[in-house]
Amino acid sequence: MHDLDTPLAPGSSRSIAPGVHVERRSFLGLAAASLLLARRTGAGTHAGVLPDDLELDYEAFRALAVPVARELVADTSRLGEDRYLHTLAALAVRLVDVPVPELRRKGDGYEGPRTWIGANDGGEEDPFIVLHWKMEPGSEIGLHAHTYGNVVTLGLEGATRIRNFEMVGERDFETRAVFRMRRCAEQVLTPGAINLVPLAHGYCHGFVAGPQGARGLDITTRILPKRTAPLLEISGEPLDALGSEFEARWRFE
Repeated sequence: MHDLDTPLAPGSSRSIAPGVHVERRSFLGLAAASLLLARRTGAGTHAGVLPDDLELDYEAFRALAVPVARELVADTSRLGEDRYLHTLAALAVRLVDVPVPELRRKGDGYEGPRTWIGANDGGEEDPFIVLHWKMEPGSEIGLHAHTYGNVVTLGLEGATRIRNFEMVGERDFETRAVFRMRRCAEQVLTPGAINLVPLAHGYCHGFVAGPQGARGLDITTRILPKRTAPLLEISGEPLDALGSEFEARWRFE
């Protein structure tokens, strides 16, 4: 078991997996790479660079990600949040053989294709939680807003279509009026692919699983106080020449 809760002194390092070390370097480096040192036995990989072929099991991922995330999560500016999410994503794409925790079915009483969700182990002081989801073919997670927690979504198996939206103009999660919503991203999430949900932009997303179903992770960090997240309803026809803006409204449950 790695002692993740013991801070590293500047200049010290800790072995967290065979051939993989984490080191705390100068705090002047804002990018996560300046906080990491990864080496393979017999290979002189320089500070701040992870080998292209490096793979991490779940424990090694946490050992690298937790101390770096603790350093970066305090900066809640748009740039700081993007830096935080991209740093987690750069480590998450190296995950292999992620254990499947106990999963519970979402949507009791729903008779259509099913979705299950659970959580991989973590420490009470971790800056993030790792939600593990599995979707049957054609299963949907409806469009919804993220109002307090941001997300790194990682594909593990199968494929799922993900769309990200943001409000045009000032955000208002309480309005009952119709508003314009901009589609920021649309992708098919496959194994090893990443989708990001910051709170500053692209903060609404939804999933539709492909014909083989899908499994993946949501690495979620609460940044703001918890609040009810509204669901999003989008009109069918775009309002602009680019086909990216739609009429929309919140649905509250």
